[in-house]
Amino acid sequence: MPFTLRAFEDEGKARLGVVECAKHELLQPFNVLHEKEGELVAQFKFTVLLMANGPMRITSELFQNELYKSEHEVQDPELKTLLQSSASRKTQKKKKKKASKTAENASGQTAEENEAAE
Repeated sequence: MPFTLRAFEDEGKARLGVVECAKHELLQPFNVLHEKEGELVAQFKFTVLLMANGPMRITSELFQNELYKSEHEVQDPELKTLLQSSASRKTQKKKKKKASKTAENASGQTAEENEAAE
């Protein structure tokens, strides 16, 4: 949820904390959203706990696309790909690792062998 640094007792300390959190991608600037005239906008919010082993979502389930029907459809293939991707770093790492293994199996060489050959 958005907040302002002016709401803190010591704005200087708050600013330092926010900068540190932003460096570690725990906070992101809240951009003001504007929709183009005649365009539709959807926004989903959730709450996150900052745990020692990483952030943990505690509210709002993941968006379940099959529960919602629309008469509109995204036409741009690049945007469709982006919408299908996961925001979870763990999921992204798993997909990257799987793609790497698939490439290794297809070429019959490991990543180290490919680098040595180059």
